[in-house]
Amino acid sequence: MFKIGDLVKLDSSYDPQRHPPIGTMGIVTHVEDWSDVAPSSNLEQFVRVHWASGPNTKEQCYADTCLKMVKTC
Repeated sequence: MFKIGDLVKLDSSYDPQRHPPIGTMGIVTHVEDWSDVAPSSNLEQFVRVHWASGPNTKEQCYADTCLKMVKTC
């Protein structure tokens, strides 16, 4: 489970115009628990990250399965 302040790495590829490249590191800025909302899926959290190299927008939100933990806070 991710928490604010954790260092993470993007582990999925998305549209390069709207998201950083796979392997980009960033700091978790917001976490929403979704395990109760979607109990039948593997999704536990939606996470917002401030990436080391942009773009960085408030619309970007990633499933916990798309991120790898680098270092916990």
